[in-house]
Amino acid sequence: MSRNSPSPKDDLTQLKQKLIHYKSEIRHVQNQLKSYERALEREKENTSFWKKKHAETLSTSEKEVEIEGLEKELDLLRNELSEQKIIAEAFREKASRKQPVIEEKIVEKVIEKIVEKPVERFEKSDILCFFQHSILLPEQDESELMIFGNVIIQNQTSSTLRSPVLCLKMKPTASAILSGKIIDEKDIEVSSIPSSSLEWRYAHPKWNEKIQNDGEYWIKPIKQNVLKPKDKLLFDSFQVVIPLSSDTTSFILEGFFYSEEWQEGIPFFNKVVLNFP
Repeated sequence: MSRNSPSPKDDLTQLKQKLIHYKSEIRHVQNQLKSYERALEREKENTSFWKKKHAETLSTSEKEVEIEGLEKELDLLRNELSEQKIIAEAFREKASRKQPVIEEKIVEKVIEKIVEKPVERFEKSDILCFFQHSILLPEQDESELMIFGNVIIQNQTSSTLRSPVLCLKMKPTASAILSGKIIDEKDIEVSSIPSSSLEWRYAHPKWNEKIQNDGEYWIKPIKQNVLKPKDKLLFDSFQVVIPLSSDTTSFILEGFFYSEEWQEGIPFFNKVVLNFP
């Protein structure tokens, strides 16, 4: 067997991740459908009331289009609000660390600029890294809890960041399975997965061992090799499946961002922390 050929264990792990990904997508769509159905029922009641009061005529199709548009706007506003809260908190934290600058310091900075001294590297807080996530609680006949989320990296500096890499770490180790738009590098060309899903690949040569032994998912984007100033890097629509048992007491998902400029890593501003009774 070729040394580069995937082992049966790696194939089984990838198949499990793909299956979990597809199952979670189906469940996510089903839950959205239920939500839309409930919203539609409420709108039908409102429509009936206003028809009787004002004798207005609104077709069901018009209402369905309106509901769908409102749902999309609401989701966008929620994500934007969450993102802006994290960005604002990062700026507040950064501002609180700034010391008052006296006039002499200002003069020194002007002189430094004139003689063109090298500019110091930006602070970690200039690079925003955080999770957006939601939790799907299990139903009575289910024994799994699911987390749906996005990773957002925003370069707030004026410099380009090269070779971005993410590390998503789970505690306890092997307590859950993460899946998303990730593929093993040697399977990219032969994969039957749609190209729209091939956004990330494993960054560690022994990625399966890192997952099993350390609970770490090391991934890097396939196409976006640089993060320009003010640009964003997204690892979106990932899912984490947590099997629930009597031994399950807590779960933590934390993230770290790396680049050629920040090889020591930048921790995310927030973590996903769950405690079970």
